[in-house]
Parts: sequence; C-alpha cells; structure tokens
Amino acid sequence: MGDDSKSFVLAELESGDAVRVLDVIMNLKTISMALGPAVFRLELLPKLADWIETNFFPDEVVTKLASMFGELVDFVGGPKEAACLLSPLQSLCNYDETQVREAAVSAINTICAEMPSDLLKAEFVPIFQKLAGNSDWWAPRVSACGLVHTAYKAHTLQEDVNGRREMVKLFKALCADEPMVKSAAATKMGLMLDAMGANAGGGKVEEYMSDVEKHGANLSETFVELLKDDHDYVKVAAVRSSPAIFKYWSLDDPQGPGSHWAEGATDKSWRVRVAVAEVLADVATAAKARGSNLERVREICSKLMNDPEEEVKHAMGERCASVARALDETFAEEIFPQLKALALPTDIGVIVREKLVSVLMDMAVPLKKERAVNLIVKSGLLQQLCHDENTNVRLAVLAKLTGDFFLVVRASGDHQSELFETLRPLAGSNNWRVRHSVMLCLPKLVQVLQEDEPDAYESKMNTAFGFKLFFNDDNTEKGEKAMLDQYGKDLIALPWALDPIAQIRKDYGPMCKHICKLLKGTSPSRSSNGGTWATDHILPVLHFCCTHKEYKDRYHQRIILLMGLCHIGEYVPEDKVESAVKIILEMAREKLDNGSYVPSLRLMIARDLKGIKSAVSEGFLQKEVQPCLEEMEKDADPDVSEYAKESLAEIRAM
Repeated sequence: MGDDSKSFVLAELESGDAVRVLDVIMNLKTISMALGPAVFRLELLPKLADWIETNFFPDEVVTKLASMFGELVDFVGGPKEAACLLSPLQSLCNYDETQVREAAVSAINTICAEMPSDLLKAEFVPIFQKLAGNSDWWAPRVSACGLVHTAYKAHTLQEDVNGRREMVKLFKALCADEPMVKSAAATKMGLMLDAMGANAGGGKVEEYMSDVEKHGANLSETFVELLKDDHDYVKVAAVRSSPAIFKYWSLDDPQGPGSHWAEGATDKSWRVRVAVAEVLADVATAAKARGSNLERVREICSKLMNDPEEEVKHAMGERCASVARALDETFAEEIFPQLKALALPTDIGVIVREKLVSVLMDMAVPLKKERAVNLIVKSGLLQQLCHDENTNVRLAVLAKLTGDFFLVVRASGDHQSELFETLRPLAGSNNWRVRHSVMLCLPKLVQVLQEDEPDAYESKMNTAFGFKLFFNDDNTEKGEKAMLDQYGKDLIALPWALDPIAQIRKDYGPMCKHICKLLKGTSPSRSSNGGTWATDHILPVLHFCCTHKEYKDRYHQRIILLMGLCHIGEYVPEDKVESAVKIILEMAREKLDNGSYVPSLRLMIARDLKGIKSAVSEGFLQKEVQPCLEEMEKDADPDVSEYAKESLAEIRAM
C-alpha cells in the first residue's frame, strides 16, 4: 500500500461520516497487513490515538474501534509489540459511555492475555494504577475494576509478594469507593478471587486469601462490607458475585461470609432478594463442591418461595429445579407443591407462567423416577398442562418431553396409559405447533420404550401413534382397513407426512431417521431394527403420500417421498430405495394439461435428489439419476437448472 492509499485511509477516517469511518475500522486488519506492522504502529495508530483523545469520533465508532484493537495483536508485530495498543485503549477507559468503557476493558484484557509477563508488568500495570488512582472522575476507576485481575496476574512470581499485596490493596480501595465504583468492583470480585486462587498453587486457597499479612486483605471481609452497603445496587452486585465467594469460603462457617449473605433473603429491598434467588443455585453448586452443609440454601429457597413480592417468588420459582438438583429429592418433593401453586394460576403473565411450567417439568430430574411419576404423571398434572388453554404453555411442556423428562419417568409401568392418553389427542391438535411438538417427542419416547420393553415397544408405538388415532376426516374404518390390507402393517403417523404445514413435513424425515438410529442393532444399519422399522412402517407411508390418486395434485405433499428417502434411505434395502427413486424420477417428468412441466416438483427434485446418492448403487446413479438431472439442467427455469447443476456436480464428485 503506497502513500496515496495511506492518505485515502486517513481521509476516510477524518471524513466525519460514521458509515465511512466504520467501514475503515472494520477493515483495519486488512489495512494493517497492507501497510505492514511498523507503518501501522508508527503512523496510523498515533493518528487514531489523537482522535480518540480529542473525542473526534462518536461513541458508536470508538466502541467498534476498541473491539477491533483487541484483535490487532498479530497485526502490529505480535505480543512483544502489543503494548502500543494499550495507550489509546486507556483513553477509552475514561469515557462516560458504558459501552465504550466495557469494549476498551475487554480489549485490554484480551491483549494482555497474549503479552509476555515482563512486558505486562512494565507496560500494563502502570496504566492500571493510573486508572485506579484517578481521583478526578469515577469512569477510569470503574474501568480499573475490570482490569484488576489482569494486573494481579502480572505479579505471579513467588517473590513478588509486594506487587500482589499492592494489587489487592488497590482492589480493596475500589470496593470502598463511591457507589458506582463499588458496584463495578463487586461485579468483578469473582475474577479477582479466581486470579488469587490460581496463584495459591497447591496450598490451601482459603488460608492464602485470608492471610492479611502476606497478601494485603481478607476479601471475605470486603465482600461482607459490600453486602452491608446503603445502596441497593451495590448489594445486588455483591450478591451476584457470591457464587465465586463460596468457591473459596465455606457457606456454613459461622465466622465466614455465609450468614451475612443469607441475610439478603430478608433484605428490605426486593431487588436484593431477587438477586439472592437468581444466584442461589450457583451458590448451592459451589458450596456443595466444597462439602458445605446446604441447610442454609434449603431455608433460603423456602423463604423466597413464600416472599410477599411476586417478582421474588417468580425469580425463585424459575430456579427451583436447579436448586433441587444441588440438594436432594427430599427437598425437591418438599418444594414441589409451592412451585405448582405458583405456576398453575392463569392470572399471572403468560411469559412467567411458561417459565414456571417448564421448571415444573424440569423438577422430574431432582425428584427422580418414583416421585416424578407420582407428582407429575399420575396426579394428572401433566395432562392438565398439556391441555392448558394457553398454547404457549402446552408448547413449553411438550418441549421438555424432548429433554430428560422421559429418561427419568420412563414410559413403562402403570403410568404408561396416562402418558399415551395425554399425548395422543395432541398429535391431532388443530394447532400445528402442538402437532409438530408431539412429533418431535416421539424419538425420545421410542428410546425409553425400546430400552424398557424391547419385545413390545414397536406394537405399542404403532397402537398409540398409528394413523387411525389421528382425528382427521379421512381416518375412517374403511380407509384404515384398506391401508392395512395393502401394506399389512400399522402405519405410524401418516398424517404428519401429509400435514398441510411445510415445517411438519420437513421434520418428518429427520424424526424418522432419529428413531432409526435409536433402533440400531449390532448388525449393519440396513438389517438392524431401525432398518426393519423404516422399511416396514415408514417407506409404505412415503409411497402412499406420493402415489395415492387423491394426492395427485398435492405436489408439495407428494415430494415427501424424496424428502423422507434423503433421511432414511441408508436404512432401507437398496433395491427398495431405487424403486422409490424411479417414482420420483417419473414425477420430475410429469406434465400439466397444457403440456408444461410441474415447476415446483422439478425444482424440489432437482434440489434434493443429491440426498439419496449414498443410498443407491453407483450404476443406478449413472443410468437413472444423472440422465434425469442432465435433462433438468437444460430446463428453461433458471432455478431448476441451477439446482440440477449443483446436484450433478455433487453426485459426480463421489
């Protein structure tokens, strides 16, 4: 890049047009590569620093510039030259705008992580000390709170006790500063503790951090002071950092910070109580890892679930399952009625209710099988929630069925009928999102049924979710008999394959493939349980959708044959796949009454035909598939032609 190009870059930066300036900033890496590290450091970077110092750029520009600085270490000469980026970022740490400061702090931490320790101590620590000691304005001290852990890491040598003590002293001063600074310091206490903990080596971390003589301050005492602050937002920030505290101090130690932290559950400010609820699960996890007694967590959770403020109760309710996981099934059983009473009323906000209902389902894991079956399934709660008047509540419940719920409660036993009777009507719901969600539940249901009842799961799934149980107009006894006479098998979930909603038809194939994977045997896939199931139950459905005379004009439904084969083809015998593909190739050549091809059919076939390439023989591809694609490559419709070209290229590349 010559002088003219460099002048152009500078002119763009000086233009005052935010769009043009941002365009240059987004391309700083490319520009620095073209200029070379030395020119970029010595000529362009000082200009940028001057403009930052004089507030030449608007906030949105300097925010992006700060972020980019964090990515430029390799473009200014590597870690040994990275210190040149710190000075302009130091200026940004003085900005009032929070976004700018946070971007600058993040960039400095990123850069320092790559710098050698000697350079870090020589170049960065003085910058940190200047920010932390700036008594004229609060903004640089707030920025210093986010940098103190990095400054501490610069003094990791065993003999550098004084340096570490100085960093802790500065952090403690920030924790005793004006409220905005104290709040920022409280937020970053976890990072500081982790930096100190990493330096403790093989010694006892708690003793290391409590050694005032060697290390400058006992931060548990500093934490307690923040909890007692007069300003709610400082206390909230301190509470939110408490999971880090209880990684290093015992929650149940009467001389430790645990008792002071627990007082937050009865604080006069509801915001503080909400903060306690938000971190309770993380505190329980940290305390459990230390071997602390969790009785205090149990008491706080129960207390917050009965709080007079709705916001507090809801915040705690949304985290009940996480807290119960850290405790035990006895506590989960104790708290479940309170959570249920909180989630069931319909007069609370829909979004809050969705979250609470989801937590009710999540409680299955800490409750474990027996309690979960009794409290959620046999009690009728699952059925009540699955038929709730609010669709979003039903969807929230069904979404949880695809997770751990079935793995806990299983699907065998005297509660099986309740599970099936709950889900069956929903599979034919008028709401397509509900139908879709039930379909997505099936793989998990098949998984647990196969594990628990290997000899009966197939017939139970077909009986419970076969096509006769969907409430569609065509599901008459006569129609069912004709289907069974033709194929000799119960057809599973036929209406999903023919659903008028494209998303359901699209996900039908992946759902079937998922089930095939779950039904794997010890033999190759095509002769496994999954292959047998796909061949006997799914392939006939796909054939029916494509060839039944009543569906001749339903092109988007007929294409389900190809969409399905793309997913289950590897599980179906090769000759059967090839027979089905021949039907698809005939569809590609179908014509309307006016003699023209069916454009939507040809487009979808041209696009998706490559998906069956691994399910058929090479000879079949060459003799049948490629000629059809070559015909479509010459189609007058440019979309059909382009898709055919892409499919051909992929098949030929095999």
